[in-house]
Amino acid sequence: MNNRQYTKYLFEKIQSLSNANPGVTRETYGKGENSTHHFLLKELKKFNSSIEIDYGGNFLASYKGKSKKKIVIGSHLDSQKHGGNFDGLAGVIMGIILIKTLFENKIIPKYTIAVMGIRGEESCWFPYSYIGSKIAVGEFNKKLLHSLKRSDTNKSLYYHINKSGFDAKKVSVNKVKFDLKNFKYFIEPHIEQGPVLEKKRIPLGIVTSIRGSFRFRDAVCKGEYLHSGATPMDYRRDSVVAVSSLINEMNIYWDKQLKRGNDLTITFGQFFTDPEEHSFAKSSGHVSFCIDVRSSSIKTLNLTKKYMIKQIQKIESKTKTKFFLGKETNSKPALMNNKLIKIFEDYSKSKKIKSLIMPSGAGHDSSVFANYGIPSLMLFVRNKNGSHNPREYMDIKHFMQVFEVLNGVITNKL
Repeated sequence: MNNRQYTKYLFEKIQSLSNANPGVTRETYGKGENSTHHFLLKELKKFNSSIEIDYGGNFLASYKGKSKKKIVIGSHLDSQKHGGNFDGLAGVIMGIILIKTLFENKIIPKYTIAVMGIRGEESCWFPYSYIGSKIAVGEFNKKLLHSLKRSDTNKSLYYHINKSGFDAKKVSVNKVKFDLKNFKYFIEPHIEQGPVLEKKRIPLGIVTSIRGSFRFRDAVCKGEYLHSGATPMDYRRDSVVAVSSLINEMNIYWDKQLKRGNDLTITFGQFFTDPEEHSFAKSSGHVSFCIDVRSSSIKTLNLTKKYMIKQIQKIESKTKTKFFLGKETNSKPALMNNKLIKIFEDYSKSKKIKSLIMPSGAGHDSSVFANYGIPSLMLFVRNKNGSHNPREYMDIKHFMQVFEVLNGVITNKL
């Protein structure tokens, strides 16, 4: 098979292995992710690859170059529940196509080229981001191995790592399997999860930075259930009004920050009253909600959190309610390597493949490697219909254009 045919074969095979009708489901350390892992390892063995698997189940398949220093191409294997087939997987498959090309053409590159299949990037299965990549660099918080429970089984991360055939005990002491000092670069091809490249009709995005975040996934506002007709405004303790006021204040703040040139997104992705108690004839005494705040600036994240807490205190006083934000999770912003950005931009121009320099609004594994100190870069592939949904669509033509740039840079420029 030529590269285009083989690319389609890999995507279609993995779609069938993880089919969830609609979309795909590759749960972290579950059937979908595990079957994808085993299938890709079987394929990689066709190309004379040296394969290592670390204690958390990340694989690293290496094609030997003139130097033992490695350029690692990789992304994650898991997906959202009923998600799209291309999110994460595109980056791993692009690395496999690169090794296939080198092998078939008997090319010995300057650096060893490795493909990395990373576990547990999605935080929908365990409420924690970048599980696999943090295990790979020895920075996973071992205290979470027993406390994190998978959303569909309610069993611990420790249990699922072992059940999948890996070694949670060694993860618990931050034991690292891969030779990280020989990671020259980490490059993560990934579909763009927003509409920018699709609307501009550009196949390649070259990423400058990855936003960090703070999140409160299980926030609650408590007030009092009171009769809707008999209770005047001044006597109410309405949780819906309180949380709605916070949402409005934070959206006004967000708009002001954008006008000042500060990078920021604020999302209240869940908002619901208690179905056991809410009623047409009551003001609400309980609202559950979540908050997701992202920025490429730590300063902006810290200022936004301070502002939000101040607004909550004002709203509590005005509405006679009480907010309980619960446990906070967060991730650090990461800057991509300027040298790599320039090399990829110049090469794409030389090949007349349009590219766009842009930030990443979503979080990705490459932020872990960048913050660890490994020069890193993300390459976005044009993608239709967003991401984290069954309608996610990446045209193989655009995938092959990005591959052409990646292959050209690695064989001619790095």
